[in-house]
Amino acid sequence: MALASRGLAVVESSDVEETGRAAQAQALHLAVLDVNMPGGSVLDAVAALRASHAHLPVLVLSGDMSAPAELDNADYEFARKPIELDDFLERVERLLSPTRNGSRP
Repeated sequence: MALASRGLAVVESSDVEETGRAAQAQALHLAVLDVNMPGGSVLDAVAALRASHAHLPVLVLSGDMSAPAELDNADYEFARKPIELDDFLERVERLLSPTRNGSRP
């Protein structure tokens, strides 16, 4: 709701497979993922997204204090839940800014 009210289109997916299908079906500018995704790991979801959007910025959310070990070498931004709306929106804007400026390949 907070993203849509700022003019950003939001595509929801319920699991890793649906995430991959959504990425193939449309242009995406940012992915916000929960670390615990049904149907696979968050790394599977990132791989599915990046298969059709190689430079897609990704924000991974988790209730854990730190990012899971499997994400250590991944190209993403990590945030702990619960996240304040202002912090979330600031991260989204920062991750989108290269895309909006046309500098992301």
